[in-house]
Amino acid sequence: MPIRVVIVDDHRLIRDALSDLISAERGIDVVASVGDASAAVRAVGEARPDVLLLDIALPDANGLDLIDRIRKRNPETHVLVLSMHSEPEYAAEARERGACGLIAKSAPVEELIEAIRSVAAGESIPVEGGLTERERAILSRIAQGSTDDEIASTLDLQPKTIEAYVQQLMAKLDVRTRAGLIGRARRIGL
Repeated sequence: MPIRVVIVDDHRLIRDALSDLISAERGIDVVASVGDASAAVRAVGEARPDVLLLDIALPDANGLDLIDRIRKRNPETHVLVLSMHSEPEYAAEARERGACGLIAKSAPVEELIEAIRSVAAGESIPVEGGLTERERAILSRIAQGSTDDEIASTLDLQPKTIEAYVQQLMAKLDVRTRAGLIGRARRIGL
């Protein structure tokens, strides 16, 4: 069964382009594309999508405020915020309100498609910009299969420090296992 997506963006050109790009992917159907919050509430209620791709800046509401309304009425719909603002604080606020993540409008199409598939599967999307340089270095080495001792040696840190970073990364990226970290690292290109 294909992943059903509703797109909400106030710019028709962007909606149409996103709809064409997303619909071209096997296993994903765009079931509605609308330009404001009122139409979004109606479209989600009628179409019952798996994923709502939601812009923050809408003419009749703040997209972040809309997340609460959508999630209360349609808890089975997973919200993925699409924004030109990819700063970690926007992603954190979106998550606090019930979104599964935020993807920047500047992201490659492949990243958007992967995010839609992940969100439809109930996963949260990590925000690459939310990681420090040290966290990225450690996550990259985890993805390469290095042990904590090997990472500690390479980065001239103590193994206990690496263990603490691993726990911090799991919390930040919303995963519970080292395998989950490896999957997230690959998704963000590390």
